Amino acid sequence: MKTKLVAAQIGCGKFAWQQDLHNLSTRSDVTLKWVCDVDPGSARAAAGHFHVPEKTTDFMEIVNDPEVDFIKIATSHEAHLPIIEAAARAGKHIFCEKPMAMYDEEGWKIIRAVRRGGVKLCVDLNRRMSPAMQALRQRWLAHAASPKHHPWRYIEKVRELLPEENLPHLLIRIQDESSSYGLGHLNPLTGGGEIIGESVHWLDLACWFFAPQLPCEITAWGSSRLSHGIHLRFDRGACMTLDFSCSGTFDFPKELYEVTDNAALFRSLCFVENDYYGVPGLDREFFPLQEDPFPEMGDGEEAYMRKYRAHVENSTNSKLLERTRPMILDKGHLNMLDGFIRAVREDLPSPCDELAGFRATYLAQRAIESLELKRTLSVPVEKITPCIL
Repeated sequence: MKTKLVAAQIGCGKFAWQQDLHNLSTRSDVTLKWVCDVDPGSARAAAGHFHVPEKTTDFMEIVNDPEVDFIKIATSHEAHLPIIEAAARAGKHIFCEKPMAMYDEEGWKIIRAVRRGGVKLCVDLNRRMSPAMQALRQRWLAHAASPKHHPWRYIEKVRELLPEENLPHLLIRIQDESSSYGLGHLNPLTGGGEIIGESVHWLDLACWFFAPQLPCEITAWGSSRLSHGIHLRFDRGACMTLDFSCSGTFDFPKELYEVTDNAALFRSLCFVENDYYGVPGLDREFFPLQEDPFPEMGDGEEAYMRKYRAHVENSTNSKLLERTRPMILDKGHLNMLDGFIRAVREDLPSPCDELAGFRATYLAQRAIESLELKRTLSVPVEKITPCIL
């Protein structure tokens, strides 16, 4: 087994600087040999800042390098398919930003390419790997398997439960500030809007959270480009409701998760704090930031808000601040990278494979169709479990 895997970064934009380039260049088990970007200035800047020896504007130089073991893709969405197909033919493992594909047919071609090439593919739908979400799911599963309640729980009259009672529900509230969206993110040719560009995160999270249940019905409303809502129902009764607003503020945490089931509430606040209600013996849990310039200020949501204010109060350029003194929530990026590298080195299943990536794309496109038609649509099992060899 090689002591170090050789990696290449394709796409050197804002996200790559905040996550990929830093994470790959600081690992002891990875050598970051290449950076690639269609903008030569971006490739040159990334190579210089992260001390990467090779730079290019042509991803085929990387594909044709026999030393490269895997690539990380952080390009605009429409470029994923040709890069993945070329890398898979060359036997390179692939770590790809979300969404894996913009359309179903692209997703099917990606599944075919990586399976023919015999390579690992991981899609960075990272929420499923965040420590807070992992803990939330474990606590919920334990309660679902053996419910326990406080002795003072109020029950008006003992009766047999109705069929729809105590079916688990996951509520996801996203409040975002759309001034941060580049037009490429909203362009139908390169980004596709917020359902395909962002809400694939939460569609994937719901599928992971309620597995082995499979989604069977979807309803969406609003705008596929910006603010919207999605209700996703699963074949054994679980459901997820997503409320995504782009007219919010960065002055408050973006993401809130709440699971209700069997007279209990499991709540996660912006990846730093989980609170549990209705279950005896479960205490509040705190989770550290991925990058924390103020560790002395404590843990949890209230401490995070104090840290955030201290972080930005004297800044006039938040983009520059993200590069020079980052403060980053742990949304699962490091765990996903760890899982992918372990899968490559030990021939294990990918932590978020090509089928999961395809399923998120399919559900996002089905949601767009639902809001355009203004009606609920089925999610046929043959669509989300394609038999592509």
